Amino acid sequence: MMYVSIVVPRLDEKPWGGRSLERFGFTLPEGKPIGEALVTANDARVTAGFGAGFTLGDIVAEDPDARLGSRALDAVGGRSIFPLLVKLIDAAENLSIQVHPNDDQAAPLDRLGKTEAWHILHAEPGAKLYVGLRPGVTADAFADAARALDGSSAALLRTLEAEPGETILIPAGTIHALGAGVMVYEIQQPSDVTFRIDDWGRLDAQGKPRQMHVDEGFAVTHADVRPELIAPLAIGDGVVRRSLLVATRYFALERIDVEPGSAFELAGNDSPQVVTVLHGNLAFTGDTGSTIELLAGHSVVLWPAPADEALVVRSSSATAVLRSWVPDLMTDVVDRARNAGADDAAILGLGGDVPDVRSALGAA
Repeated sequence: MMYVSIVVPRLDEKPWGGRSLERFGFTLPEGKPIGEALVTANDARVTAGFGAGFTLGDIVAEDPDARLGSRALDAVGGRSIFPLLVKLIDAAENLSIQVHPNDDQAAPLDRLGKTEAWHILHAEPGAKLYVGLRPGVTADAFADAARALDGSSAALLRTLEAEPGETILIPAGTIHALGAGVMVYEIQQPSDVTFRIDDWGRLDAQGKPRQMHVDEGFAVTHADVRPELIAPLAIGDGVVRRSLLVATRYFALERIDVEPGSAFELAGNDSPQVVTVLHGNLAFTGDTGSTIELLAGHSVVLWPAPADEALVVRSSSATAVLRSWVPDLMTDVVDRARNAGADDAAILGLGGDVPDVRSALGAA
């Protein structure tokens, strides 16, 4: 039987957070602005199923080869850490303007780089994503504006309308900020390296700004990267509709929309998989024979298993699920998309400005 771990997110207070994560069933600390639910941080604790009582990091450290598989182990540079950092983010206010290093740039810090993707769950009318510099704006001009620390540098950023159901891939080196009024599912490399460049002039309770990292940030910035929204690529229809949303060598993301009373399989994979219920419910039989039900906001980790093993799940209501994993880009992405009738241009779009999908197509 496939090993399944039910995890409980860690809730993090943020100056830009709000209370909207309550819609996913989380009980938030009273009076605190909660910005993030960290679903699969290395210290996320398993509440039921395989490894109950331990953290994901504990489970990986016990046997990294078996728990991660070769692709995921490569994606984390051989480290004994869970390879997929999934978050639900509530941006009641603008997040700081920031940038992340790539793997090579983060290596002196003994950290991984940070390429990430956002799948937009909700957006207030007019809500924005800030992604890359406006055409014609130089990195030096932006740096000069950022050093004022008053948020004026935001006028030099390129903006996109935040549209629910869309996805955007943000490569390491992209200056970006999540705009106020947006909720996202974020999938990223398991890294905590963030260089804040500007924080909109915000001050803490003592009247002081948060620490900024302008020089460090601009040392890793790629000023010419301007990500675009990625349209879902349908790979199945009917009562169970599956869509690929984004793909890199670090992670892939798939959305599964299920009609009431339907069942489908979550097949085994050589990588850990994270399955998060956005709305509705899923039910499956656990290893003790009891029925386990997942509701909105609940997540499970499926550990590596042969492809002919599968977890059969059922829904009693209209349900939406996000599934992330470290993909074999040819087998899990290119071949599946081609079999569904997608052309190579549409498949290429899943990789955004990251070259991984292009490399896989070139090797086909």
